[in-house]
Amino acid sequence: MNIGAQSVGSATLEEHDGFLRVALASLRADTVANFELHLALRGRSPVLYRAANLEFTQEDILRLTAYGVSHMFIPAHQTRAYHEYMEQHLAQILEDSELPMEFRTKVAYGAAQTVIQDILRDPRSKDMLRRSENLVENAVDFMFRESDSFYHLMSVMSFDYYTYTHSVNVMVFASALAKRLGFTQKEICTNSQGALLHDIGKSQIDPRIVNFRGKLSSEQWLEMKKHPVYGYDLVTAQGMTNPGVLDIMRHHHEKLTGSGYPDGLLQNEISAWVRICAIADIFDALTTRRSYREALDSFPGLRVMSEEMSSELDKEYFRVFVMMMGRSQ
Repeated sequence: MNIGAQSVGSATLEEHDGFLRVALASLRADTVANFELHLALRGRSPVLYRAANLEFTQEDILRLTAYGVSHMFIPAHQTRAYHEYMEQHLAQILEDSELPMEFRTKVAYGAAQTVIQDILRDPRSKDMLRRSENLVENAVDFMFRESDSFYHLMSVMSFDYYTYTHSVNVMVFASALAKRLGFTQKEICTNSQGALLHDIGKSQIDPRIVNFRGKLSSEQWLEMKKHPVYGYDLVTAQGMTNPGVLDIMRHHHEKLTGSGYPDGLLQNEISAWVRICAIADIFDALTTRRSYREALDSFPGLRVMSEEMSSELDKEYFRVFVMMMGRSQ
């Protein structure tokens, strides 16, 4: 299943003549990397420094740093192994206060993109729930530990709309809003997985509909409206029992007016977490570029939500969201 761009989004990678240029700081001391490490000095082509599946030590880091090395190179065909390594050591990287905030932010956002892309490609993968839960826990912990992390994350967000970038952005916006509203870290970790996974049901829809340029036909729209149920069914089949996650998966398009889908819920039937995710979902959809229209800037997007959707959204939550976004400008 193909949704959006083919390339895996990782802000720590740069292709270079068949190799991927990776920051030395992304490699953790005393770990085993299951990919080759190559070194390029004085403009020469990369040469093998360390074979795959050998320990990369603190002594290696100190030696390379002393020689002024800030980046290593890995063969492009081993990209997958590098992403798996980054995901495995994500907590260590995000907790390392000696690493620049900008770097840690890029790693967090890139890891989230990788996880959701893999899930969209194979939504029936047996490790889908484990990987997404682990990613959300690390991201939320990062947001609570670093007070300005949300605004740093906004600075590296992709504003070209693909299902995978949208999913990551919605998770970030929803987690930040829930934090601003006073929900605990545990509550946010428990429920923000639903925000990350909210659109995986689109993996079951014809990509010609998902990626359609312009207004959908009535038949196409009817099919698109099935994606919350498709996503709900996918995670249920994988053993998801968390009521908050399931609620977000199924109901993120419900509206306070009762005009949403798939269940036409009204007012108090719509939970706090769904209300939070709905605001994050709509805002990101308005402020990201599509093939058929340009993105709105933040305040025009908020104005559209205020003027055209005020009866559909939770007014207090939206007020707090506006205040939160106002600080980002």
